[in-house]
Parts: sequence; structure tokens; C-alpha cells
Amino acid sequence: KILLITCVIAFIAVYFRISIIKNLKTEMNSVQIDVDDPDVAALSIKVAVIGDIHLREGEDITKFLKLLDEVKSNSPDFVLLVGDYITGKRRIKDIDSHRRNIIKTFKSLDPIPRAVVLGNHDNFTDREKWFREFKRLGVDILENEVRVMDVAGVKVCVRGLGDYRSHRFRFVDYPAECKNLPKITITHDPQGAFEPGVEGLVFAGHTHCGQVSFPIIGPLKVPTKAPRAAICGLYKDKKRTLFVTSGVGTSIIPIRYGAQSQWDLIDLRF
Repeated sequence: KILLITCVIAFIAVYFRISIIKNLKTEMNSVQIDVDDPDVAALSIKVAVIGDIHLREGEDITKFLKLLDEVKSNSPDFVLLVGDYITGKRRIKDIDSHRRNIIKTFKSLDPIPRAVVLGNHDNFTDREKWFREFKRLGVDILENEVRVMDVAGVKVCVRGLGDYRSHRFRFVDYPAECKNLPKITITHDPQGAFEPGVEGLVFAGHTHCGQVSFPIIGPLKVPTKAPRAAICGLYKDKKRTLFVTSGVGTSIIPIRYGAQSQWDLIDLRF
């Protein structure tokens, strides 16, 4: 009996170890999203979504550069970076240098156009310095504003909304010039997609799809006020089409179970 119990425990331990190792290895997730917007002429755009990288100093930067090479090799038309680029500040010795190195990695995506918003971890590590460093290094960042961008020869209206979790969200509407153009909103916390006035196509991150998620039970805890059905992957209702990426990194504990580390390659069809 003791031997049987020992074997069962050992089997469970091995199963969880293998699952965690697999979930921590970043994979590409391919998705097709059909967007219903009668004002926009039919077209297709290939979009890469990267979120929740939670980079530490040193080796993490090198690994992330390799990931960006993988992203580029898949020839996306547009890259969306949806926040939480940095790990907890207690784990960082030289935060100014680390911040600078992270932003420099984004430049390696050139010449692919990109849209960037900050997450709560970024806002909590001196957000003003993030903005100054983005500007100094010539990398555009959006917060509660709309920009018309050229994506594969097509003009696209990109709205970047501030992170709800860190109290930076403020609703801004699309201007009249965006009426007949494809419209994409990016934010960090998916709760922003459910704030008054926000409609249409939205991309977010923040949740890590729970980071630890069990069959039937689901994730133990998710740090968002967004509806339970809208915390991972594709969600649609009458007002919005929301995609929440599982993200690349981990927060608090370096474990993923039932929530794959991934970046997303999305075929957007208007």
C-alpha cells in the first residue's frame, strides 16, 4: 500500500514537472480573427501580439532578442506590444540600464511597424522615465491616444489605452478620419475593453491566462475585473472583439501550469 501511494505521488510529481517545463517554453500561437466592420473594405493583416515578458537583467534580454528574431521570421505586418516588459523592481540591480536595454530590443523589430503600451509593472517602475527613454531612443509609445499608422501599405487607426490596473486608463474615441479605416485598440488590463465607450477590436494581456490553471476549476486567481469569459484568448460580444494573450513570462513565481507561454500570430480579416 505504501509503495502504491509512493508511486502515485511520484507519477503526479513527474507529470506536473513535465507540464510546467512545457508551459514555460514559449510557443507561437496561430489564430484567425474575423472582424465585422461594414465601414472597412475587405482586407487581411498579419499581426503579432507580445505581452507580459517580465524581463530580468542579463540572460532574459538575450532570450527575448531570439524570440523577436522568431517573430520577424514569420513576417508579420504589424507587432503589438501590450505591456509588462519588466520584472519586479526588487529583482533588478540597475533599473535605468535595464529599462534602456528593454526598449532597445524593440528597435530590433525594424522595419516592421509596432504599437506599444505600458503595463502595471512598467508604470510602477517610474513611468515617466519609461516615456522619456522611449522618446530618447526613438520608439513610439501610446497612452490614451489614437494614431494613424501605415501597415503593409494600408492606413490603420491604432488606439492605445492606458492600463486600467495602474489607474492610467482614460477613454478616448476614434476621430472622424478613422471611420473607413481598420481600427485596433491595445491596452494592458483587459478590463479596459469593458469600460464605457470602448467597442470594436481590442488586444490586451496582463492575465497570463491565470498562469496556473487547472482543468474544470480553471485559474486560481486572475488580477483583473474583466469577465471570467474574457481573461484568455478570444472573446466576442455585441460590442467588442477582445483577444487576451497568455503572454511570455511569469510574475511572482516562475511557474506556468495550464497556461502556455506564447506569443500570437493573428490573421486579422476585415
